[in-house]
Amino acid sequence: MVRFENVKKAYKDVAVIEDLNFEIKEGQLVVLIGPSGCGKTTTLKMINRIIEPTSGAIYIDEEDVTKINPVMLRRKIGYVIQQIGLFPNMTIAQNVEIVPKLLGWPADKRRARTEELLRLVDMDPEQYADRYPTELSGGQQQRIGVLRALAAEPPLVLMDEPFGALDPITRESLQDEVKRLQKKLKKTIVFVTHDMDEALKIADVIVLMKDGEIVQAASPEELLSKPANDFVIQFIGKHRLTNEIEIETVEDVMRANPVTVTKSIGTAESVALMKRKGVNTLLVVDEEEKLEGAVTIEAISKYGKGGRTIDGLIDNNVVTIPSNADSREAFDTLIQNKLDYLVVIDEERKVKGLVTKTSMVKALAEVVWKDNGNE
Repeated sequence: MVRFENVKKAYKDVAVIEDLNFEIKEGQLVVLIGPSGCGKTTTLKMINRIIEPTSGAIYIDEEDVTKINPVMLRRKIGYVIQQIGLFPNMTIAQNVEIVPKLLGWPADKRRARTEELLRLVDMDPEQYADRYPTELSGGQQQRIGVLRALAAEPPLVLMDEPFGALDPITRESLQDEVKRLQKKLKKTIVFVTHDMDEALKIADVIVLMKDGEIVQAASPEELLSKPANDFVIQFIGKHRLTNEIEIETVEDVMRANPVTVTKSIGTAESVALMKRKGVNTLLVVDEEEKLEGAVTIEAISKYGKGGRTIDGLIDNNVVTIPSNADSREAFDTLIQNKLDYLVVIDEERKVKGLVTKTSMVKALAEVVWKDNGNE
């Protein structure tokens, strides 16, 4: 699908990329990762010629990209960035349809494609197609950025740290969304991130770079079990899966001190708290700290009114797990039910913490680091 042959990028006498050789197979989700300045974003941008290689060749389906008109090349490649870049004066439908319109698709075909894509991410076209970007949450806007990249049905999509500015819960949800869409639509995706948790979660292949060179390209399992050298071990932190790792209860893997409120809090105050804490969901408790449910930014946006409390906007069907439950039960519940989080409660239903996929990975990593320090 994409092949790099002896690719070099230099600015004057300073080489940013040194003799890059690797191949991305059709249908793979390949993550480029490494420390700042390693060349991962430069590598991504050379694929669609936002940055031109100094020497060497990059092929897409055996066609040298330097032989293709750069404007036409970019119209055939989806591109998602962290800043999203939605046009505020255009509706959601108009934003999604930009590239198909440039390619000359008729209006009815563009609209049908937009509605199809919105349904893929559970956004009702009748409700969202004619809204404007400012009327959506950050996570919803980023979803539209992904849909816009998919609108013209490109076989290849480039993503440059697309979820870096989002809160952890929204970020995990979008990671699941991208992985699901990739499998369903059979797209080849090249994804740049600085977050190893994200890479391990979504990648088919992780390409770890340093100083413009590839240190190791491998599946997440191989990277964790067979790191190529000390740099790989140091960069990924959690470097082995061993039978010696013992994390028994939910309390061992939960994130303590989640953001909680009572139902008497106002909608405006809730939104301000979400922004301050970097979350899109608040757990609602009674005066005894017992769980009553959760309220989301989406619920407030849709149904909340200024000067009113969040009472009436609370989702009472939040999935919970006892604090003394087995950690494996928490993991299985998250995966099988495709949940963003579990609320950890004690026997009196008081909130103790949150379990997310990220919190479980971090707990595992801490155990490994501790074990290594005692060797």
